[in-house]
Amino acid sequence: MAKYQKFKDIPDENLLEGGSFSCAGCGGELGLKLALKVLGEDTIVVNASGCMTLLSNWPTSPLKVPFIHSAIENAASTATGIRHALKALNREMNILCYAGDGATYDIGFQSLSGAASRGDDMVYVCYNNSCFGNTGNQWSTATPKFARTTTSPPGSESHGNALSRKDMAKIMGAHGCYSATASTALPLDFMRKVEKARKYKGLGFVDLLVNCPTNWGFEPKEGIDIVMKAVFTGIWPLYEVENGMMTINYDPGPGKFQPVKNFLKGQQRFRHLTKKDIAEIQKDVDKEWELYRGGKYWQTDEY
Repeated sequence: MAKYQKFKDIPDENLLEGGSFSCAGCGGELGLKLALKVLGEDTIVVNASGCMTLLSNWPTSPLKVPFIHSAIENAASTATGIRHALKALNREMNILCYAGDGATYDIGFQSLSGAASRGDDMVYVCYNNSCFGNTGNQWSTATPKFARTTTSPPGSESHGNALSRKDMAKIMGAHGCYSATASTALPLDFMRKVEKARKYKGLGFVDLLVNCPTNWGFEPKEGIDIVMKAVFTGIWPLYEVENGMMTINYDPGPGKFQPVKNFLKGQQRFRHLTKKDIAEIQKDVDKEWELYRGGKYWQTDEY
């Protein structure tokens, strides 16, 4: 049986303590804490420049494991170098690349793709807050359709971001590696997927949806509820790709998802949406799930 079936299975030890410089209610910090509970103290964290860069600032750090800060574009290649150095030293350690969506979907994709193609051994978690958050909420290819960012503002000629999100987990699955989606609102599911990624020979990838109170525009205490609704409305599908085969992890059945407005309301980045906009998003999500249920996984266009 897989680990992490119940909350009592979660280790008590924290390798990421409080007292960082991250924003109140940061979902990215929670994701790293959970991942380290799976991987343990024998882990090296590689951080791509981004929100989590705020965690470890000399001379203090809330982390009890090595934390290497790299440029935004080369976290995966940094991890490759570490893996070869460990091999030369005849040492085995877990390597966790923990990078935002801007560093994963966009600027750092070339090093990630190369590492996956070579089968370099690492766990790569994208903490996906759907924007370039650390630099002030700019659009990324993980930004959902119609969302407001500073570079996709709504106005008389636009409704916010005009483009659909990149299907990143499917792209990584097409590399032949283990690839999955997860949400911080469902920690056991996420931890099981990190464990699978750790055991996979080569690169294991997890696209983790994390809440961002600062850039999405909501009270920090509401963060878990919001990313839970992303799953329960069908906006953020949970699935795994193993050996080119996709498995849907959560599907309540036709007509059983909550309406997408339950996720959209309460976030300032969607405050400008009209009823027509919301209806279009609902139509997109309904079509996506119709294709999933028909086994046409690779033909879906994720919201």
